[in-house]
Amino acid sequence: MLLSIVMKNFEINYINSIDVNPDDTTPMMRQYLEIKNKNSDILLLYRMGDFYECFFEDAVLVSKDLELTLTHKEAGALGHVPMAGIPAKALDSYVAKLIEKGHKIAICDQMEDPATAKGLVKRAITRMITPGTVTETNILKSNANNYLAALMNIKDDEYALAYTDITTGEFKACKGYINLIISELARISPSEIIAPAKPQKILPFQIVPEEVIDLPKEITDFYTCTKVGKSFFESENAKNILKQLFGVTTVESFCKDTKHQGLICAGAIARYVFETQLDTVPKYDKLEIYELSDYVLLDYSTRKNLELTETLREKNKYGSLLWVLDETKTNMGARLLKKWISQPLKNINEINKRLDAVEELVNKPRLRTELNDILSKIYDIQRTSMRLSSGTVNPRDFLALKETLWLLPELSQNLKELKSDYFSTTLLDDEEIQSFCNIIDRTIDENASPQIKDGGIIKTGVDAELDYYKDLLTGGEKWLENYKEKEIKRTKIDNLKVTYNKVFGYYIEVTKSNLHLVPDNYIRRQTLVGAERYITEELKRHEDEVLSAQSKSVNLEYKIFCNLREYAKEFAAKINNISEMIAAIDVLLSFATVSSENNYTKPEIVPEPVLNVIDGRHPVVEKILPLGSYVGNDLKLQADSTDTPQLMILTGPNMAGKSTYMRQNALIVLMAQTGCFVSAQAARIGIVDKIFTRVGAVDDLSLGQSTFMVEMVETANILNNATKNSLILLDEIGRGTSTYDGVAIAWSVSEYIATKIKARTIFATHYHELNVLPVSVPQAKNYRITISEKDGEIEFLRKVVEGAASKSYGIQVAKMAGLPKEVIKKSEDLMIKMQKDLNKDLSRKKRNLQDVTTPQLSLLNVE
Repeated sequence: MLLSIVMKNFEINYINSIDVNPDDTTPMMRQYLEIKNKNSDILLLYRMGDFYECFFEDAVLVSKDLELTLTHKEAGALGHVPMAGIPAKALDSYVAKLIEKGHKIAICDQMEDPATAKGLVKRAITRMITPGTVTETNILKSNANNYLAALMNIKDDEYALAYTDITTGEFKACKGYINLIISELARISPSEIIAPAKPQKILPFQIVPEEVIDLPKEITDFYTCTKVGKSFFESENAKNILKQLFGVTTVESFCKDTKHQGLICAGAIARYVFETQLDTVPKYDKLEIYELSDYVLLDYSTRKNLELTETLREKNKYGSLLWVLDETKTNMGARLLKKWISQPLKNINEINKRLDAVEELVNKPRLRTELNDILSKIYDIQRTSMRLSSGTVNPRDFLALKETLWLLPELSQNLKELKSDYFSTTLLDDEEIQSFCNIIDRTIDENASPQIKDGGIIKTGVDAELDYYKDLLTGGEKWLENYKEKEIKRTKIDNLKVTYNKVFGYYIEVTKSNLHLVPDNYIRRQTLVGAERYITEELKRHEDEVLSAQSKSVNLEYKIFCNLREYAKEFAAKINNISEMIAAIDVLLSFATVSSENNYTKPEIVPEPVLNVIDGRHPVVEKILPLGSYVGNDLKLQADSTDTPQLMILTGPNMAGKSTYMRQNALIVLMAQTGCFVSAQAARIGIVDKIFTRVGAVDDLSLGQSTFMVEMVETANILNNATKNSLILLDEIGRGTSTYDGVAIAWSVSEYIATKIKARTIFATHYHELNVLPVSVPQAKNYRITISEKDGEIEFLRKVVEGAASKSYGIQVAKMAGLPKEVIKKSEDLMIKMQKDLNKDLSRKKRNLQDVTTPQLSLLNVE
């Protein structure tokens, strides 16, 4: 076994790598090395008494990441090896920190009591925890999914993807080109991605080439990736493991195309789950194979620019669309809301089904209040259902489950007022579920702790033997009093005492004056100055029973609990289905609440490529600004129309609101196709298949790309992937280079979109030269953000109107920003001089170029 050892903090300077012969180590270290050798790529936490210890590189890494003291351990011929440990009672908190840093962990526990073990204590790995397979509630985010993904290359730029959340039972797979897969990864944000390894080319003097993960750099640099053996992704292996996980005989139940590569990725995940969850593999009910084209495509840049679930800079929920729309009352609903926002629909029927459900709730304010009250009492039974299926529920889980299941009849009764399929009460009216709920109520003590081996978790009346042990433990005084009265009556010794102490246990004490009355069955235990102490067979038997009652009671409670836990597995699937229904109700109710409070309206969804918004508002900015201060604006775009523009050329000064206007219309479309009412007086929206945004500029130094290069790459992506049904938002295209280059690029891009792609587009620019684009491109039309100018001062009116802005007011904005007066004055002087020079140049060109129609066209040399 080859180990790399770093010993910077020790007096002994270990060589960097050594060949370890297990026979040369201590028995304990030999056991550790044997276990570690089978889990070489995982941090091994090895139980020793009250601590979990790490050795060698693991110790160095853990001491650094957890800021622990690095010590050493004597290991036979190895001498002192690095060691770092964490207290067993604080394991969960330390594991959480290690998982946050992307580590994979194996918990190695003692499998027998050290006090009774003969020789070396047996140890084995009982839990394996990786970022994508976390099930511990103290580590998980309650309102967010924790996805494990698998990714493999099919051919060229085509990839297959599968992902699961083992705490909720969600399991899906798809395939697509790399740009679409990267967008999908941005949506689900997996905690861990597994992928096959591939060998590198053999380098000089390299005996074994290092294997690296077979994924593009754009993925490995951004996500926690784990390489696994190629056998994980072998077709037959993957499909067989899927059959085992789901208990089916064919994968056709998931997908008629049994050669779909998404099945292989799903199989790789299934094997990884088996290997990490060991004896606690959750039971899955379904695997969904879906097409990326079923949903609106939102690439990474668009998700970031629109701030759907977090803000661009601070990465906070506050200030995002999710923040505005989230009035959910359950963790299940919060997770589903985030999913719906990140994955808008394209199917008109499904969108309208959601909108109709929201409308029902909007029109019933009293019912909304009652439903919100019920939902606020509901626990996260979705994750509980998966713990039921894996046999890892604790007593508190059962109590929370009972409290939720008891609410189902009340929830059902309220939903009967509603007509939408989302509010069907069939699942809620299941009598077997209520019967199961009653069993939990009769079995689990209300004050039970989450620890299943501490006792005190089973109610009185469940088991007669358990009740007897509990009586011994809680009714000992009463038994002794009854026994004393019985012995006094039998022996006629009026001052006889029956008592207990830690040294002698239970005994009968008789004074010397009454020794002649002591019966023959009393066995002398101790002689005192004025008395004798005795024991009887009955009293000894009681003593033995009391002393063993605690352990017997705990063991019997554990057995009863395990029986209940096994029985509960039958209800896991039903409860999971109920949880999904409650989550959807919660999200729709959240939409209705927000829509009612913020005066949103139900949009009209149509198949034609139109976008007609009346008095639209940015849902986030409106929420942050003082009530009623946001200025609404209209938008009318339509492809293939002679009356309505397809492309809007939007001009106006910085800070006037161009970017806000663009984003608000994208968010209105997204809200509508999510199934929510929209922040407008009215909206008629043709289904959008893709939303593209190019707003703002930023360097990508990791890829060696300048601001302008990033701008051009993103613009190229839009032009190469947008369709007639897409929505495109472009801001300041071409500003990263010289004026002439920039104007030429901006003109060409806008013209290409209008004439070739024909997508609905808002094109914001400071290049006033583009104001003449509608002359040659009738699909385009000029609009501007209005301002008020007086005595060199400007006021932003935030209103979008027809027409082109004549200038950008950059110096006025710079003045408002607080630039020194000297800088402002110099800028004004230079601007006046440049305008004079430009006018002279244009006059000269007019005299020399008779075929030029306008000064702007001459600047572009457009004929």
